[in-house]
Parts: sequence; structure tokens; C-alpha cells
Amino acid sequence: MQEKQFIQKGARKVRLDEYLEKELEGAGYSRSEIVRTPTSTKIVIHAQRPGLVIGRGGSRIRELTETLEEKFDFEKPQIEVNEIEEGDADAEVVAKSIASWLEKGGHAKRVGYTYIRRMKESGVIGAEIEISGKLSGNRGRTEKFSFGYVKRCGNTSKANVDHAYQLARTKPGAIGVKVRIMKELPEFMHRNVDVQQEILHETSEGEEAASKPSRIQQIIEEAENMTSAELERAIEAKADNIETGDISKQEIRDAFENQDLEVEQDESEETESQESQEDKEEEQDTETTTADFVPEEIVDQTISDAKEQIKELEESSDTLKIDPILEAEKEAKDRKTFKEWLKRRKN
Repeated sequence: MQEKQFIQKGARKVRLDEYLEKELEGAGYSRSEIVRTPTSTKIVIHAQRPGLVIGRGGSRIRELTETLEEKFDFEKPQIEVNEIEEGDADAEVVAKSIASWLEKGGHAKRVGYTYIRRMKESGVIGAEIEISGKLSGNRGRTEKFSFGYVKRCGNTSKANVDHAYQLARTKPGAIGVKVRIMKELPEFMHRNVDVQQEILHETSEGEEAASKPSRIQQIIEEAENMTSAELERAIEAKADNIETGDISKQEIRDAFENQDLEVEQDESEETESQESQEDKEEEQDTETTTADFVPEEIVDQTISDAKEQIKELEESSDTLKIDPILEAEKEAKDRKTFKEWLKRRKN
């Protein structure tokens, strides 16, 4: 029975957040908290613009109170509104802002760098942004931005790190946005944290990250020629799909020239290999033809068939010996006309 009550309370909290997020979208809604007292239920709403939550003369907050009592079955609800003074230090607000920007067509790297700088300027200890999905092209990619110190596990992570997740629904597909912000360190931690640490950025592909030669090859395939202007265009065109910051135009030209040399060398080696293989096959055929013939089998045939086979053997070999065939004919059938033909062939 108690388990059922816990589940019902958790489901009601989720429905409440969904309702408030939809109703208070323009007010910069972040989250809500439910505090139960002996006489009533206090609901604390955190928003960037509390005036829009309260409304003129408190009209909006009265409507919300009535709705929460009727729709969500809260007993004597009392709504309290807390203002979020620094929106860039609130994970939920930042995640919603990033998701909204991405849905409007914003570039993931630009969005990530912009908000990580704003969070850094807000004075938090550390922050992380993780944007995952089809950011460009068909392959999924993850862009990570971070600075400072953020605890990722343990009780400190639960108590001192603000987490948020939002889903941006774009035309290529859904993009997940994760934000972690550590506003302050716990009292027991004595750690010198450099908040001014340079912003870190990391890109990870859906599969194993491509090596530098393979990335250069992709740029070569994009470029129509090796002029400076065309290489710059190809590098810029591939910048959304692969990392191009460590690739110079000279490296691309060198790879292109080496590729041509390798192709020519491969073609030359292939031609030589084919020629040598043909020579070996021809020699093998000749050796097989001349070595495998048996005089007794030749003379066992009719004269016309025997003559045809001898002619074929002579064409395939310049060293065909007639004497063994003549001796075999004398011992086997001793045909006068055939022996005379063999003697003339011999001379």
C-alpha cells in the first residue's frame, strides 16, 4: 500500500512539472518543490520572471492555485514564487535555452561555447554541457564542453551538482542536451579549484573517431582541385562532420601527390605482375604440352588424327622430336604412308 502511494506521489510530481513548464514557459520556469505542512501544502516555483507567475494583482497565481487544487488534488495549496537571479547558473534554464536554440537551427558548437562562457562568467565552480544526436550528417555525434570542477559521482554529485536534461526536436532528429553545474564545494572538501581554467571541448563520433589520414582523404574527395581557395572551401565544408583544425593545406597536397604516386606504382606493379604471370603460364603450357605427349598414343590413332596432333605439338614447341613417334609407328602398325610422312616432317 505504501509503495502505491509513493508511486502516485511521484507521478503527480511529474505531471505537475509538465503542467507548470507548459503554463509558465514565458516566465522562465525552472523547477518546483512540494513542501507539506500540517495544515496545507506549499508549492515553491522557481522562475526567472516571477512577475509573470504572479500576474497583475495576483490573478495568475490565484488561477494556478485553483487548478492545482482541482486537477492535482492538493489539499489547501499555497504557491510561493522564488526568483532565479542568475539564469546562467541554473541547469534547467540553461538546458531549455540550448534546446530552444537548437530547434531554431543554431549550430551545436556555437551554442555550446556561448553558454559555457556565460556559465563561467556567472561564477560557478564548474559546468559541463553535452549535446548528442544528429548534429550534422547522418552519423550521430557528441559535443562536450566543460570548465572548472564538476563532481560526477557520490553524494556530493547529488547534493552539490545541479543536473538537467532537455530534448531538442529538430528536422534531422532528436538531440539530447545534458547540463551539469557545480555551484559550490561542500564544507568537507578542501580543494583549490581554478575557475579560470580554459574551456575544454571534445567531439566524439558515434563510431570510433576517424584518424588523420582518413580525414585528409575525406577533404581530398570533397575538393575539386588542389588550389588554395578550393582547399579552404573543402576544409570548411567538412568542418561540421570531421575535425579539421589540425590539418593544413600542405598536408592535403602532400597526401594527394603521394596518392598519385601510389596509384602509378600499383598500376606498374600490377602490369608487371600480369606480364610475368602470362609468361609463366605460357611456359607452363609449353612444358606441359611437350612433356606429356606419348608416342604410342599418337600412333594408335588414325593417320589423319595423328597428323593433326603432331602439327599442334610442333606449333606449341620448337623442340618436338619425330624419332620416338617413328619408332613407335614401326613397332605398332608400321604404316608405310605414315612413316614416309614422318620422315619428310623430320627432314
